[in-house]
Amino acid sequence: MERFLSVFRRGALLAGCLLSMQTDAGVVIGATRLIFPAEQREVTVKMNNVGSHPSLIQSWVDDGRPEVPLEQLRVPFRLAPPLFRLDPGKAQSLRLFHTGDVMPGDRESLYWLNVLEVPPKGAGNFLQFSLRSRIKLLYRPQGLAGNATDGHRAVTWRVVRDGPAWAMQADNSGPFFVNLARLEITLGEQVVSLVPTHVPPFSSFRFALEARERPAAIELRYAVIDDYGAVRDAPAVSVAQWEQ
Repeated sequence: MERFLSVFRRGALLAGCLLSMQTDAGVVIGATRLIFPAEQREVTVKMNNVGSHPSLIQSWVDDGRPEVPLEQLRVPFRLAPPLFRLDPGKAQSLRLFHTGDVMPGDRESLYWLNVLEVPPKGAGNFLQFSLRSRIKLLYRPQGLAGNATDGHRAVTWRVVRDGPAWAMQADNSGPFFVNLARLEITLGEQVVSLVPTHVPPFSSFRFALEARERPAAIELRYAVIDDYGAVRDAPAVSVAQWEQ
């Protein structure tokens, strides 16, 4: 009985903690991705505190390795201000500058903007959470062939061997990152949803099919995300290219 009561007390304490979690995230970033044209001196992104409490905001840029400590990051961007307080109902513009470091001129380069929201210390028994948002920051050189909106047209699809199984491979021959929002393939009468990601310029990405035998004819449907965060359906593709 004593053991039962001990377990019950611990369970009740845990439930009380869960009920007391303070997750009042109030800061909204005014974009889902940032495009930095090489010809511009700076770009800005607005942040709004739609919550009921002030927040301390810390921002930084990483190179695709979110686990690397800030002091070890070496990126060609700086922010102003990198740390500020944002009161409820207020807005603040974050300014991003390129440092002038030499960048590839024949393709886009991908970085990530991080925004860490630290809530104020609450009264009573509350668990405090710092919320981190991370959005894409694309550096776009001048004079790239084509345009980003039609960048997905430079992607070709084929089925290749991937160890003992098969994979759908996307080959991007263009200079733009192709950001996928949805990716589905039809294998016979079966529709399989694959986890979407981005396909880098002049590069490839493989999506595992987990099929041991070579699949029959495949129809592929996908959607891409444009510069403004809108999702656009691309024409269906009949995949007829196979690795021999």
